[in-house]
Amino acid sequence: MAINKVDLTVSQLVNDLNEGMTWFKKDDLGYGSIETKYNANPNQIAAIRKHPALKDAETSITIFNIIDDTKNDTQVSTSTKESAATKPNTTVEQPVASMVSERATVDSTEAADIFANL
Repeated sequence: MAINKVDLTVSQLVNDLNEGMTWFKKDDLGYGSIETKYNANPNQIAAIRKHPALKDAETSITIFNIIDDTKNDTQVSTSTKESAATKPNTTVEQPVASMVSERATVDSTEAADIFANL
């Protein structure tokens, strides 16, 4: 019987996990697994994970959240405020909270002030 010895370092395994690798092939997120990289079986991976320095080591992945900061929301709210303020003074009926069955009457000036703060 041939025995293959593979030396693994804690920093090497932690680096693999930080690169997105998972411990097991079945859990692969598309970055590979330590099981596959080192040609290990699930029992060997379970034994490796029992090492005190690796006991709580888990996969880390980076998720990028793209925020579109090219839109200018200030222009939209300004034009809404101006158009509401230039309308004639009319009353608007609006339902009050869903638990109350009455309707409240609000004139257009009050409505413009209410919506300007949104």
